[in-house]
Amino acid sequence: MTIKKSTGSSPFKLVYGTDAIFPIQLTLPVANFLQIAQDEEDDLANRITDLIELYQIREQLVEKAAPHQKKIKEVFDKKAKRNNLQVGDLVLKWDAFKEKKDNHGKFDALWTGPFIISQIQGNNTFILKSMGGETVFDGPVNGRFLKIYVI
Repeated sequence: MTIKKSTGSSPFKLVYGTDAIFPIQLTLPVANFLQIAQDEEDDLANRITDLIELYQIREQLVEKAAPHQKKIKEVFDKKAKRNNLQVGDLVLKWDAFKEKKDNHGKFDALWTGPFIISQIQGNNTFILKSMGGETVFDGPVNGRFLKIYVI
């Protein structure tokens, strides 16, 4: 099984709590399993122990993955295009629903708006309001889906 760089473990181990065993490798694990099964009197206690170990492995992998995710985010942020949008600017928003081939006609507009930027919420996220002043979308909008509205 392939061990993923971000987690240091294989997806199979994350799901099942054990490494994958191929038929060629079965002789020794089967003998170990039979020995463990004979030593363990209660199947329920054995299963609970396995689940606790699996939970601990997953917690360790979450902690191990955090620095990798931070590194990936830094690389993404370096490539991210910065918009020079300010509060009060008029913008158009890309209509992602109409982007697919069968969801729009030849002359349909793929940009909606105009909207007014009412708030900047981070590096590249914006809260939009309609021209009347009411909030249009439930949450922030990514700046890559916006462009300046030129009158």
